[in-house]
Amino acid sequence: MELRTYLLSLATVASIASTLAVPVQRYALDDRTVYPVRIGLDAPTTVMFPGPLTAVEGAGVSRKPEDQPPVLIAHEPGTRYFSVRALRPGVTAATNVIFRDRVYAFALTTDENPDRTVTFDEATPVESAATVKRPGPARFLSLLDRAKNYAALAKQYPALVQRVERATPATVSVVGEITVTVEEAFRFETEDALVLRLHCENRSAAIARYAPDQLAVQIGDLILPAALTDATGELPAGRTALVYLVIAGEPDGRRAPLSVQNPFTILLLTRA
Repeated sequence: MELRTYLLSLATVASIASTLAVPVQRYALDDRTVYPVRIGLDAPTTVMFPGPLTAVEGAGVSRKPEDQPPVLIAHEPGTRYFSVRALRPGVTAATNVIFRDRVYAFALTTDENPDRTVTFDEATPVESAATVKRPGPARFLSLLDRAKNYAALAKQYPALVQRVERATPATVSVVGEITVTVEEAFRFETEDALVLRLHCENRSAAIARYAPDQLAVQIGDLILPAALTDATGELPAGRTALVYLVIAGEPDGRRAPLSVQNPFTILLLTRA
């Protein structure tokens, strides 16, 4: 009888402990993922990053309780966390967090069992200053899009571009009948990458053709092949066109001196 009573007591304690258990989530950083976060009415949910956040933007959230938003958010500039709490049941919201020049997305939903903490770990070990893991094509496309839309982003979402270095070199390269002017250069420090906007002019009376996959940039004695291009490979007679290209580090994976202040010489291979 005493043993049964003891076991029932243990079961009761275990049940209470289960009810009071605090949901804790831990993820690796991945800017290709939308993270679901369960939030509650009676307690905040705190999201923690490995370092200080550049900015926190949201829809359906506000820092001011008097606005009566669906979700109340708290974040102090320079800190590495933010907290959210639902102000009424059945609401949803969204936040974007800018951290180390990348954007991380969150979908907030009220739940009877909310997350109390969400912690993010580094996705990979910190690499040495001499090398950098080269991003993949998807990341290069993201950098290219950000460069193309720099003016709009700077106006509407300045936090997205505050760590992007920009210059207007206006350096000119001449290859046969094609004149190439580097109109803009954008530096993305985390990826050790540059995006160049080129103004290409065909001065001849015939179509000029070149190989987009052979575009390269020369900086002094260093020649860097393009990691990604947005180019058709053709220029109609007497016409101009915009071409974008991404260069990232040296071919062997080492970091390269990719300052926007460098003198750029554009190398392209023409074809018949």
